[in-house]
Amino acid sequence: MIFPVQTEVKAILRDVKEETHLTKWFRFELQDDSFHFLPGQWLDLRPDDSFPWGGYSMMSSPSELPYLELGLRKGKSHPTTGWLFEEAKKGDSVMIHGPGGRTVYDPSLHQESVLVMGGIGVTPLLSMARTLHENKELKNNKIAIFNSVKSEEEWSFKNLFCKLDEDERIVVKTIFSHNEGHLTWNSIHVPFKDPHYFLCGPPSMIEEISQGLLKGKAVPRDHVHFEKWW
Repeated sequence: MIFPVQTEVKAILRDVKEETHLTKWFRFELQDDSFHFLPGQWLDLRPDDSFPWGGYSMMSSPSELPYLELGLRKGKSHPTTGWLFEEAKKGDSVMIHGPGGRTVYDPSLHQESVLVMGGIGVTPLLSMARTLHENKELKNNKIAIFNSVKSEEEWSFKNLFCKLDEDERIVVKTIFSHNEGHLTWNSIHVPFKDPHYFLCGPPSMIEEISQGLLKGKAVPRDHVHFEKWW
């Protein structure tokens, strides 16, 4: 697999909206065509040189470039994330550097995929699902989504998940942990023959589910994909 070359480009914030009291959605327009990414990758962003780089995963598909979307969870501990939540407005410019990450979705290699997500970990996996959803020629590809959400009030990007669920190639299962308990590896059942599993979410969830898939379900190691951010 050939990964895109990293580059630094300017982008303009074209739209922003609140998803829940904890999450926001951002849509940027890149100002040149040198930036490319694969579904599942992330970028670094900052408004200017006085801010540190903040790392965020793309949630849009690469086919939407020069536009790209980010989904962020509120957190004032990082100056750039705090700026995005409290100060950023339409028309603001930012610098973007990337892409980064090697956990990516390739429809030609991953014909049947299971996306297991929790918290703001939905974003890179949404990029994967949207890549399939937007390519109607991939008639034999299938994706099953397991989305762990604390409660309906914290269900980010609900409309997008509902839209994906209308695609006959994609099945979406939402687990509300406050009512149903935490998502575990032995509750992940799919009618796929030899799927690839992509995991993104809180560290404890990734550890438990990845080990359960590898040891409990005997899934081959090269079929379980995740990146550790901790």
